[in-house]
Amino acid sequence: MTKMADFTMEELMLFVIGVLGALGGFMVILQKSKCESICWGCCKRDVSAVIAEEKLQITGHTGETPRIPAKLTLQGEPEPESESK
Repeated sequence: MTKMADFTMEELMLFVIGVLGALGGFMVILQKSKCESICWGCCKRDVSAVIAEEKLQITGHTGETPRIPAKLTLQGEPEPESESK
């Protein structure tokens, strides 16, 4: 078995960075997968969140925002006065 003294600081740094990079990549994958719960490799996905994200990329909105009807009052422009001579 090898001793810790056999490793240099550079080798230890590369090992730590490799492990942290792998864990970070795994966390990114889990976050983007939209899983509600994960149990021993079984992932229950939130399908509505996936569909909303795809709609957002395609159309620019998800269509889930409640719309409040705007109360508009239309006022006509005054008619120009005609000059009669």
